[in-house]
Amino acid sequence: MSLYRDTNYTQPYPAGQPVTLIAGSSLYVGVSVEESEAERFVVVLEDCYTTESPSPDNLPQTYMIQDRCPTNRTQVTVEESGSSLRASFSALLQGDYRYIFLHCSLSLCDQRSSSCTPVCSRRRSRSVSKSIRLKPLTIGPITWAQSLE
Repeated sequence: MSLYRDTNYTQPYPAGQPVTLIAGSSLYVGVSVEESEAERFVVVLEDCYTTESPSPDNLPQTYMIQDRCPTNRTQVTVEESGSSLRASFSALLQGDYRYIFLHCSLSLCDQRSSSCTPVCSRRRSRSVSKSIRLKPLTIGPITWAQSLE
């Protein structure tokens, strides 16, 4: 999982280093999985949320993606999920915290035996898909600045 500088998802921020964003800017997140059976499995974003600590279990948790769908479509856009070994989304983050950590849980879905593309409508029906849930990934800390001067 990486944080990217823009919507092209081609320029990641350096791994393992803190990221500082201008307040009110968007966060671009990309995830990819290396898998030998590339034509069989696809990556699905299950849940993505922020906390104030590196532990994914700490509270409060502010969800951007929950049950495979954006929690607020005006602030979160899922670019890709359930169609390849890559997934990506952008989010306009707002908050009063000095820094945050981003946590995402993914699954590998077997597209030969089920539909893996999330269907996000107002009414949610829980469908059982053949997927393997992976351990949550964490990135952070992400800090805020009024400007990058």
